Amino acid sequence: MKKLLFSCIGLLALSVGVNAQATATATVSATVITPISIAKNLNMNFGNIAVSATTGGTVTLPVSGTTRSTTGGVTLPAAGGTISQATFTVTGSGSSTYAITLPTSAVTLTLSGGTATMDATAFTSSPSGTGTLASGTQNISVGATLTVAAGQLAGSYVSGTFDVTVNYN
Repeated sequence: MKKLLFSCIGLLALSVGVNAQATATATVSATVITPISIAKNLNMNFGNIAVSATTGGTVTLPVSGTTRSTTGGVTLPAAGGTISQATFTVTGSGSSTYAITLPTSAVTLTLSGGTATMDATAFTSSPSGTGTLASGTQNISVGATLTVAAGQLAGSYVSGTFDVTVNYN
């Protein structure tokens, strides 16, 4: 009988104040932000370039200004022609930051009406790598380096297109 009494008391003690489960409640929320976008304002143009018949070189277009630099047999005539960095406007949400991705392989320029080519490489941007949208917008400027062969044929050279990609961080 004592055993039965202690067993009943034990079961009663275990059932009082013991919860086998507990529940908590949470809410779900989301914020939809303005999609990031990029629009081209101006195409890149290295301007007028001269090159030695025996020595090639490069011309670098910086991300700002029109002061180009050269190497090797490339020279810059006094009549510089149209010189411009490629420029873009990025728009998006508030003061978000974003990553800038530039071409990592050469962009080939081909002589109009011909087959001669030159390659643009080493693309750089301002801002570099990461931008910040001030009030939802920011401009990007892109420069590059153009490799010019010795005796490069004279004429206008154009490329297809190149991509600048932006993504929210």
